[in-house]
Amino acid sequence: MPTLGHDSRADLRRYELAFRVLERVGGVSDLPSFKTALTGALADVYRVRSATFFVGRTAQLACADPSPVIVGITRHMLPEYQDLWFRHDIFSTPRALRSMIDTRVSTLAEVNGGTRENELYVTDYLQRHGIESATALYLDVCHGRKALVGLFDRDPGRIGAPEIASLRLLAGPLAQIARGLPEHAAGDDALLAKLSPRQAEVARLVGEGLSNAAIGAMLHLHPASVKKYVTQILAITGLHNRTELAIALRRAG
Repeated sequence: MPTLGHDSRADLRRYELAFRVLERVGGVSDLPSFKTALTGALADVYRVRSATFFVGRTAQLACADPSPVIVGITRHMLPEYQDLWFRHDIFSTPRALRSMIDTRVSTLAEVNGGTRENELYVTDYLQRHGIESATALYLDVCHGRKALVGLFDRDPGRIGAPEIASLRLLAGPLAQIARGLPEHAAGDDALLAKLSPRQAEVARLVGEGLSNAAIGAMLHLHPASVKKYVTQILAITGLHNRTELAIALRRAG
């Protein structure tokens, strides 16, 4: 009986991992469900200690996602990340983004470097918390938005060449699924339906974590006008603050 060579076994392993993930996300109906299903599947299938899913209008803005989906050990690191580190995330550097646009997957070993702040992100944030392996998967999602999906582990060899090849194989089908999903679950769509088109546009940018000044610059509005829009949106939706609005827009139900 013929036996499989090393390359054939590696190919089987690559496809096996990818198909196991696709089985877990194939039946989802909206982007929030997809985020939850995918992070859980990646953590289980690739045996990493944590998986994350950040979304934004661009890959850089994805790092500012106010309500990412996180499973595993990096969940407790989120407040520090949002307060101090998201602007210096190593995977938002031009080098990392070029790599991810070309190949859809980038690892810490491939992009280490950048500015002094990027280096500190690795040494004083990731490694201080015991994270030695970090891999980012770049996906297109609905409405032209971008997602950065992270896999993190304490073992520096957890994601090796076979796993990277598998993730690159997986990226295309995952992006195809994500692009076709509604951004919000039915309850969130109902919330947006209460708003005028301009109010909904402002609300979505609040959901990105942008300031009034940044929203004004994007929409050619004075920051004071943006503030009025936000006040109107909160009154219409019955929400109390920007954080509640962001969560309502970015999570199901």
